[in-house]
Amino acid sequence: MATQSSDKVIFLLVGHKSDLQSTRCVSAQEAEELAASLGMAFIETSAKSNRNVDVAFDTLANAIQQALLRGDIKLEEDWGGVRLIHKTQISKSPSRKQHPGPCQC
Repeated sequence: MATQSSDKVIFLLVGHKSDLQSTRCVSAQEAEELAASLGMAFIETSAKSNRNVDVAFDTLANAIQQALLRGDIKLEEDWGGVRLIHKTQISKSPSRKQHPGPCQC
């Protein structure tokens, strides 16, 4: 049996590839108006120029944290919506190949 919770869902409208202004299909104003009409924040990002990528994740994480503090989102047993993970040191394996270019994945 599936149940639906009354907990709040957090959304963030993200416009990506903001570095490609010449191929833009939606203006920032249109996106902002859509986000406002849907009750969410809006941010434009570019992975290429590293513009607002961290800010987008931080904005979403902060909104989730605030919702948790207000009680809009409740942590319940066996619920996978939010996981608290303690940061650990991850060492790079020497066998990983380094790819050329700016990406170090």
